[in-house]
Amino acid sequence: MSILRTTSLEELKDFSQRSDQLTILKRSSPEGSTDFFQELMLEPFGLAGELSRETAEQDIREILEDEFSAEIKNNSFYSYWILDMAKLCEAFCEMQNSEAISFKLGSQRGCRRYHVDYVPLRMLVTCAGQGTELLPDEAADRDAFMNGEANERIVKNISLIKFMKPWEIAVFHGGPKGILHRTPDEALHGSSVMMRLDDSTFHHNTKT
Repeated sequence: MSILRTTSLEELKDFSQRSDQLTILKRSSPEGSTDFFQELMLEPFGLAGELSRETAEQDIREILEDEFSAEIKNNSFYSYWILDMAKLCEAFCEMQNSEAISFKLGSQRGCRRYHVDYVPLRMLVTCAGQGTELLPDEAADRDAFMNGEANERIVKNISLIKFMKPWEIAVFHGGPKGILHRTPDEALHGSSVMMRLDDSTFHHNTKT
Protein backbone atom coordinates (compact mmCIF):
# COMPACT_ATOMS: atom_id res chain seq x y z
CA MET A 1 0.00 0.00 0.00
CA SER A 2 1.36 3.36 -0.98
CA ILE A 3 0.50 5.94 1.68
CA LEU A 4 1.96 9.37 2.22
CA ARG A 5 1.76 10.38 5.87
CA THR A 6 2.20 14.01 6.78
CA THR A 7 1.45 16.60 9.43
CA SER A 8 1.62 19.48 6.94
CA LEU A 9 -1.34 20.88 5.06
CA GLU A 10 1.08 22.42 2.57
CA GLU A 11 2.53 18.99 1.77
CA LEU A 12 -1.00 17.65 1.47
CA LYS A 13 -1.74 20.19 -1.27
CA ASP A 14 0.90 18.57 -3.51
CA PHE A 15 -0.71 15.13 -3.33
CA SER A 16 -2.37 15.31 -6.77
CA GLN A 17 1.09 15.30 -8.33
CA ARG A 18 2.19 12.14 -6.50
CA SER A 19 1.65 8.47 -7.28
CA ASP A 20 0.59 7.46 -3.76
CA GLN A 21 -2.83 5.86 -3.41
CA LEU A 22 -3.63 7.84 -0.28
CA THR A 23 -2.30 10.61 1.89
CA ILE A 24 -3.13 10.95 5.58
CA LEU A 25 -2.63 14.16 7.50
CA LYS A 26 -2.40 13.21 11.16
CA ARG A 27 -4.44 15.38 13.53
CA SER A 28 -5.94 14.91 16.97
CA SER A 29 -9.53 15.71 17.85
CA PRO A 30 -9.67 19.24 19.29
CA GLU A 31 -10.83 20.01 22.80
CA GLY A 32 -14.60 20.27 23.03
CA SER A 33 -15.31 18.11 20.00
CA THR A 34 -16.62 15.04 21.82
CA ASP A 35 -19.50 16.75 23.62
CA PHE A 36 -20.32 18.89 20.58
CA PHE A 37 -20.63 15.97 18.17
CA GLN A 38 -22.53 13.82 20.64
CA GLU A 39 -25.19 16.55 20.67
CA LEU A 40 -24.99 16.97 16.90
CA MET A 41 -25.58 13.25 16.26
CA LEU A 42 -28.81 13.00 18.26
CA GLU A 43 -30.71 13.43 14.99
CA PRO A 44 -29.50 12.00 11.66
CA PHE A 45 -28.65 14.50 8.93
CA GLY A 46 -27.25 14.64 5.42
CA LEU A 47 -26.30 17.83 3.57
CA ALA A 48 -24.67 18.54 0.22
CA GLY A 49 -23.86 21.46 -2.02
CA GLU A 50 -21.28 23.18 -4.16
CA LEU A 51 -18.70 25.45 -2.54
CA SER A 52 -16.72 28.28 -4.03
CA ARG A 53 -13.04 28.64 -3.19
CA GLU A 54 -13.54 32.34 -2.49
CA THR A 55 -16.60 31.97 -0.27
CA ALA A 56 -16.15 28.53 1.32
CA GLU A 57 -16.97 29.58 4.88
CA GLN A 58 -20.09 31.48 3.87
CA ASP A 59 -21.23 28.64 1.62
CA ILE A 60 -20.85 26.07 4.41
CA ARG A 61 -22.80 28.26 6.83
CA GLU A 62 -25.62 28.58 4.28
CA ILE A 63 -25.74 24.82 3.64
CA LEU A 64 -25.90 24.09 7.38
CA GLU A 65 -28.15 27.05 8.32
CA ASP A 66 -31.53 25.30 8.45
CA GLU A 67 -30.29 21.93 9.72
CA PHE A 68 -29.11 22.63 13.25
CA SER A 69 -30.67 24.24 16.30
CA ALA A 70 -29.74 27.64 17.69
CA GLU A 71 -28.16 25.84 20.65
CA ILE A 72 -25.79 23.98 18.32
CA LYS A 73 -24.94 27.09 16.32
CA ASN A 74 -24.30 29.12 19.48
CA ASN A 75 -21.75 26.60 20.70
CA SER A 76 -18.27 28.10 20.29
CA PHE A 77 -17.06 24.87 18.68
CA TYR A 78 -19.54 25.31 15.82
CA SER A 79 -17.62 28.26 14.34
CA TYR A 80 -14.31 26.51 14.96
CA TRP A 81 -15.60 23.48 13.03
CA ILE A 82 -16.91 25.54 10.11
CA LEU A 83 -13.62 27.43 9.82
CA ASP A 84 -11.73 24.15 9.81
CA MET A 85 -13.94 22.70 7.06
CA ALA A 86 -13.60 25.92 5.05
CA LYS A 87 -9.81 25.75 5.30
CA LEU A 88 -9.85 22.17 3.99
CA CYS A 89 -12.23 23.11 1.19
CA GLU A 90 -9.84 25.85 0.09
CA ALA A 91 -6.92 23.38 0.19
CA PHE A 92 -8.90 20.85 -1.85
CA CYS A 93 -9.71 23.52 -4.44
CA GLU A 94 -5.98 24.16 -4.70
CA MET A 95 -5.32 20.44 -5.20
CA GLN A 96 -7.92 20.35 -7.96
CA ASN A 97 -6.83 23.67 -9.45
CA SER A 98 -10.51 24.56 -9.29
CA GLU A 99 -12.63 27.46 -8.10
CA ALA A 100 -15.45 25.20 -6.85
CA ILE A 101 -15.88 21.73 -5.33
CA SER A 102 -18.63 19.38 -4.17
CA PHE A 103 -19.29 19.24 -0.42
CA LYS A 104 -21.14 16.54 1.51
CA LEU A 105 -21.64 16.25 5.27
CA GLY A 106 -23.63 13.55 7.01
CA SER A 107 -24.12 11.36 10.06
CA GLN A 108 -24.92 8.09 8.28
CA ARG A 109 -22.66 6.01 6.05
CA GLY A 110 -23.44 2.90 4.03
CA CYS A 111 -20.40 1.70 2.04
CA ARG A 112 -20.46 -1.84 3.44
CA ARG A 113 -18.36 -3.50 0.71
CA TYR A 114 -14.71 -2.76 -0.01
CA HIS A 115 -14.45 -0.46 -3.00
CA VAL A 116 -12.37 2.15 -4.76
CA ASP A 117 -13.56 5.66 -5.59
CA TYR A 118 -13.98 6.34 -9.30
CA VAL A 119 -13.22 10.03 -8.94
CA PRO A 120 -9.95 11.90 -9.61
CA LEU A 121 -9.46 12.88 -5.97
CA ARG A 122 -11.59 12.62 -2.83
CA MET A 123 -11.04 14.07 0.63
CA LEU A 124 -12.60 12.46 3.69
CA VAL A 125 -12.59 13.65 7.28
CA THR A 126 -14.38 11.71 10.00
CA CYS A 127 -15.15 14.38 12.57
CA ALA A 128 -16.68 11.95 15.06
CA GLY A 129 -17.07 8.19 15.24
CA GLN A 130 -15.05 5.39 13.65
CA GLY A 131 -12.94 6.45 10.70
CA THR A 132 -12.73 4.77 7.29
CA GLU A 133 -11.48 1.17 7.15
CA LEU A 134 -8.49 0.69 4.82
CA LEU A 135 -7.43 -2.58 3.20
CA PRO A 136 -3.77 -2.46 2.09
CA ASP A 137 -2.91 -4.09 -1.24
CA GLU A 138 -0.79 -6.70 0.53
CA ALA A 139 -3.85 -7.76 2.55
CA ALA A 140 -6.31 -7.78 -0.37
CA ASP A 141 -7.30 -10.23 -3.08
CA ARG A 142 -7.91 -7.73 -5.88
CA ASP A 143 -9.18 -10.49 -8.19
CA ALA A 144 -11.89 -11.37 -5.68
CA PHE A 145 -12.81 -7.68 -5.50
CA MET A 146 -13.00 -7.36 -9.30
CA ASN A 147 -15.12 -10.53 -9.49
CA GLY A 148 -17.69 -9.01 -7.14
CA GLU A 149 -17.06 -11.42 -4.29
CA ALA A 150 -17.91 -10.75 -0.64
CA ASN A 151 -15.65 -8.92 1.80
CA GLU A 152 -14.65 -12.19 3.44
CA ARG A 153 -13.08 -13.32 0.15
CA ILE A 154 -11.45 -9.97 -0.57
CA VAL A 155 -9.56 -9.86 2.75
CA LYS A 156 -6.46 -12.08 2.77
CA ASN A 157 -4.98 -10.90 6.07
CA ILE A 158 -7.35 -9.34 8.58
CA SER A 159 -4.48 -8.28 10.86
CA LEU A 160 -3.30 -5.73 8.24
CA ILE A 161 -6.58 -3.79 8.13
CA LYS A 162 -6.12 -0.14 9.10
CA PHE A 163 -8.56 2.52 10.33
CA MET A 164 -8.53 6.27 9.93
CA LYS A 165 -8.74 8.14 13.22
CA PRO A 166 -11.23 10.91 14.00
CA TRP A 167 -10.18 14.31 12.68
CA GLU A 168 -7.43 12.91 10.44
CA ILE A 169 -7.58 14.07 6.83
CA ALA A 170 -7.47 11.49 4.03
CA VAL A 171 -7.12 12.25 0.33
CA PHE A 172 -7.55 9.37 -2.12
CA HIS A 173 -6.52 8.92 -5.72
CA GLY A 174 -9.51 7.27 -7.40
CA GLY A 175 -9.67 4.72 -10.18
CA PRO A 176 -9.00 0.97 -10.43
CA LYS A 177 -5.60 1.20 -8.70
CA GLY A 178 -6.98 3.12 -5.72
CA ILE A 179 -6.81 1.68 -2.24
CA LEU A 180 -9.68 -0.55 -1.17
CA HIS A 181 -11.70 0.88 1.71
CA ARG A 182 -15.15 0.78 3.27
CA THR A 183 -17.34 2.04 6.10
CA PRO A 184 -16.37 0.06 9.24
CA ASP A 185 -19.04 -1.96 11.03
CA GLU A 186 -19.12 0.42 14.01
CA ALA A 187 -20.09 3.32 11.71
CA LEU A 188 -22.53 1.19 9.69
CA HIS A 189 -24.51 0.38 12.83
CA GLY A 190 -24.03 3.67 14.66
CA SER A 191 -23.65 7.38 14.09
CA SER A 192 -20.65 9.30 12.91
CA VAL A 193 -20.00 12.64 11.26
CA MET A 194 -18.09 12.67 7.96
CA MET A 195 -17.19 15.43 5.52
CA ARG A 196 -16.54 14.42 1.91
CA LEU A 197 -15.10 16.66 -0.81
CA ASP A 198 -15.10 15.92 -4.54
CA ASP A 199 -14.69 17.61 -7.88
CA SER A 200 -17.50 20.12 -8.54
CA THR A 201 -18.92 17.93 -11.32
CA PHE A 202 -19.69 15.23 -8.73
CA HIS A 203 -22.39 17.41 -7.15
CA HIS A 204 -24.03 18.14 -10.49
CA ASN A 205 -23.88 14.51 -11.64
CA THR A 206 -25.50 13.16 -8.45
CA LYS A 207 -28.41 15.58 -8.24
CA THR A 208 -31.88 14.02 -8.37
